[in-house]
Amino acid sequence: MTARKENSPYALYNRKEIVFILDDLAKHHTAINLDTSDGAGLVTSVLEVGFVDDYVYLDISPDSNINERIVNSKHVNFTTQTGVKVRWYASNLQLVSLADGEAFSMAIPASIERVQRREYFRMSAYLGGKALICKIPLESSIIEATVADISVGGIGILLKGLPHKIFSNGEVLNGCSIEFPSIGPVSLRLKVCGIGSSGQSKSGEPMYHIGFEFIDLNRSVESAIQRQMMQLERDRISLNNA
Repeated sequence: MTARKENSPYALYNRKEIVFILDDLAKHHTAINLDTSDGAGLVTSVLEVGFVDDYVYLDISPDSNINERIVNSKHVNFTTQTGVKVRWYASNLQLVSLADGEAFSMAIPASIERVQRREYFRMSAYLGGKALICKIPLESSIIEATVADISVGGIGILLKGLPHKIFSNGEVLNGCSIEFPSIGPVSLRLKVCGIGSSGQSKSGEPMYHIGFEFIDLNRSVESAIQRQMMQLERDRISLNNA
């Protein structure tokens, strides 16, 4: 099964448009939340974008331990803090030396999202041992996948190995569930929005990020997800200030 671009109404795939947006973030020194798959995070900004040489430079943390965790992470999520939300993913960041100090370097992303509506703004759901697990039933077994990002509009999960055939674009999956700390397990209907490669696991297996849209989400579950997102933000701030 080959990786597909995430079918988001907010996703952009034109390289010139992506570079224009990243350049604009650099010019305005826009604050960007950087979150990794193991709970590391910092507020960074785009320093420079190279269209021809295919690079994006970003500000690093003064804490070398955080920088090391970010470089070692296979799933890094970037989201701007203010205005129209701009979001993208990366799987491999490197530390490079520039004329005025070190910076993170990554390839220009293949896609980027500009999200206007707050309900579709997704934030990283990782916090080490507090990771949320999505259970997806098959005919004779259950897939248990870590929730990578979450909003009241949908979730993204990470899967190790080639995705099952049920993860077809547009497919609606019934009987799925996530156990939220505030209310316990919640039954969900999920619509597959797209599949993208997300690097490799430590054992060398391919990783895939699968995006879902919630179908017929009721108000009580929506409120629980909003509370979960606020708690994740508080915990992230607490970890960064520890």
